[in-house]
Amino acid sequence: MLLKIKVLIYFLFIGFAVLAQNNSLVIFSASGNPFYVTFNGENINSVAQSNVKIFDVSAGWNTIEIKIPSVIKELRFKDSILLRSKSKFVNKEFTYVLIEKGEKLELQFKSVSELSGPKTPPVPPEPKEAAPLVDNSIYGNLYQAVNNKPKFYDNYDKETSTCKVVLTDKEINYAIKLMAKANDKEAAYRYLTQIIDLNCYNTMQLKELLETAPIDMDRLNSAKKAYTHVTDPQNINMILSVFKYPAMKESYAAFLKEEENTIKQKNLNCKEPASEEKFNAVYTKIKNTPYENEKLNISKKLLVDVCLSSIQIKKISELYTHDREKFEYMKCALNILTDKENNKNLVDEFQFQGTKEEFLKYISK
Repeated sequence: MLLKIKVLIYFLFIGFAVLAQNNSLVIFSASGNPFYVTFNGENINSVAQSNVKIFDVSAGWNTIEIKIPSVIKELRFKDSILLRSKSKFVNKEFTYVLIEKGEKLELQFKSVSELSGPKTPPVPPEPKEAAPLVDNSIYGNLYQAVNNKPKFYDNYDKETSTCKVVLTDKEINYAIKLMAKANDKEAAYRYLTQIIDLNCYNTMQLKELLETAPIDMDRLNSAKKAYTHVTDPQNINMILSVFKYPAMKESYAAFLKEEENTIKQKNLNCKEPASEEKFNAVYTKIKNTPYENEKLNISKKLLVDVCLSSIQIKKISELYTHDREKFEYMKCALNILTDKENNKNLVDEFQFQGTKEEFLKYISK
């Protein structure tokens, strides 16, 4: 497999023949998992990111190393690549997608385009002064303008997943206008996040708010955060229409299915574990599933209408090799645990201390 990846990378770079030191490489993760890149021995990003850009790529042999942290077995990709010095592809930007295939990584060519920006961007001019907001003007139950900046009200009670007040359509219009007046996209998205986190709203109002975010991934993350804030959850499938790309729609649909299953599990109000016969049937189906991600998917489906003891949950967890999938399985299994006083004992099933701490933090909530 490693030889195939080397040949792939060699021909990709030979075929596009990068020239001089004014080219750039962009690598983004198909799964969204953040990663580190080392190029010619230089650490490109000190903080793991899901999208990394490498500037001033020179001709000749170059080494590239990529690693994805925070999994049971750190995923790595390492190879040497030859960049040809003669080509019509001069001063271009080459984009590659990083794909996880089991425990291995693979780079696939995506596109070639004009350079998207300099390594050191020019300092933009100061934003023009917008018409000042009037201090102490109340914009419904949404926010108050203080020193020309919005001060948002906290209407959401996390313990009960309810709000003191529900936003009106007029207040949603205030929110949309506020984000439109923001100095930059980051400020606008920050406002959106605060409004979603601190309020309740119906599905149509949420749809209007999400449509202000230009990036599909931002819409997806905000939609997931908003799930428990929606006052008419029976209409939540309407949110699928805000996503431009099928992958985002599928991701949100899968999220909704998991939330629906979680509700079903909690409604079981588990007190007695499944019989030995029923447990063995569930265990065998999971055990006979070959791959980790498939084991996780079948586990989530099978655990929707069954109750398990901590001993039974531990036995199934032993079928998982990696902490990452085991942790996702455990989160699902906790909903149908009969002896909840023993939930902390499940932490011993994890191999790494970091995962153990994350699990204890999860069950404490």
